[in-house]
Parts: sequence; structure tokens; C-alpha cells
Amino acid sequence: MKSILAAREEIVKYSHRVQQHGFVSATDGNLSIRLDEERILITPSGLPKGDMTLEDPLLIDMEGNKIEGEGKPSSETRMHLEVYRLRSDVHAVIHAHPPKCIAFTVAGVPLDTCLLPEVVVTIGAVPTSRYATPTTEEVPQSIRDYIKKSNAVMLARHGSLTVGPDLGTAFKILEKMEHSASIAIYAKILGGIQPFTEEELKKLYALRSEWGVKSPALACPLKNLTDRTGAIQSGESASSACPAGDSEDLEIDTETLIEVIVERVKERLKEIG
Repeated sequence: MKSILAAREEIVKYSHRVQQHGFVSATDGNLSIRLDEERILITPSGLPKGDMTLEDPLLIDMEGNKIEGEGKPSSETRMHLEVYRLRSDVHAVIHAHPPKCIAFTVAGVPLDTCLLPEVVVTIGAVPTSRYATPTTEEVPQSIRDYIKKSNAVMLARHGSLTVGPDLGTAFKILEKMEHSASIAIYAKILGGIQPFTEEELKKLYALRSEWGVKSPALACPLKNLTDRTGAIQSGESASSACPAGDSEDLEIDTETLIEVIVERVKERLKEIG
């Protein structure tokens, strides 16, 4: 069992990290640690995460009642409590507002985390819950079915929810999600996302036991492969979906890549305008 002092130090450490990485702004977000079956340490409402000190996290019970500390518990305390009630294996929760991940939900586009091998193995597909009014009972209700099957859930128009045995694990999931969102955006600008084949996904799933991954994860959806013009290439491998002679594109330098991205963005803006 983690001591209160160790838990306070962990909350302060990762409160500062979510702020430094741009995963929250102003007083957004909240973090918590389950100390035992009856007590939870949680960030207070209205305090920027970058300003968190050892004295700031509040001690509450499983009903959300404050036991110790100054101020009010996080406005999303209900969501944290719901996670702990549903998942006995979870001892830490991070609710953040990663911009790129949220952009997908605002656009009504599913967040595609099944782009990189290590993310497929460790996180899997990340579901998006229906929109729920922040701070209300709608929020815990919206994540109820998803958090049982995944350690990560996107809250439509609101933020992310990542959980784990400790805050370090929950933070790594959050970081990988936002990294995947960045890559997905760049890939779309450069011509589209080329998904894994069914056989490639099966091989990656087999690595879960080899890597010792025991956390729940949703399977990645199977998709048709598309080439850079958007033509359907059903049943082909990822490599065959790339037009012949385009292998040189993999070696372009950073400056050239930026120029390509800028041109694609300009073209897209012209189409929209």
C-alpha cells in the first residue's frame, strides 16, 4: 500500500508533467490515487496543475466526502470514483485535455491509435464516449461501459481518461495517445492513413503475452487499405498500397517534409474556402 506522502509526491510530479506537456491548460484536468479500499487522494478544484504542492491534494472517501485538506475536491470526482468502483486493478486516474486527441472528437472522427506497433500491443483501440455535460452524473455514466474494457477513453468534446496501477502508467498512455493523434493528423495531411492488415494485427496481439501486457485493451478495427489518392486497395498489404517508386519518400529530410505538409495544408484550405 502506498503511503500518503508517496502518493502526494506522485500526484505533484504528474500534475506538473501534464501541465508541462500541454495536456491541460489553466485549471483543467484532475488526478487521483487510490490509497486503499476506503480512501482516495485527489487534486483540488480550481488549482493549476503546474502550481500543485504536497499540501494541495485532498483526502476523500469512496463516497466523495472530504476527510482531510483545504478546498473542494475535483469537479470530476464522480468519474474517478466510478473508475475505482468498476476496476479493482486500477489505483490511479488521470483526466486531461490533450488538444489533438480532443480535436478528433470535436470533428466527429474516431481517434485512431492503431497506427504504431507498440501502441496496438499496449493500448489497443481507444473508444470515445458520448458527449456528457462536464461535472455532472452524465460523465461517469458515459464512461461506464468503456472503462471496463480499456485503460483509455476519450470523452467527446471534453478530454481524456487514462488509468493504471500508478500515475506513471496512466501518464504514459496519455502521452502515447496524443503522440498517435499527432501522427494521424500528419498522415491525413500527407495522403491518408494506411492501416495494418489482419495478419499484422494478429502478430501484434500475440506479443501481448510475450511483453507481459495484462491490462484490458480493445481490438483494433479492420479497415480497407487506401493508397495516397484514396482508392480502395482491399486485401493488399500495407507495402503494396504505396505506389511503385515512392520508397524514396521515406528518406526525405525534415525541411522537405515540412514544406510538403505546408503545401498540403494550403491545398486543403483552398478546397474548404
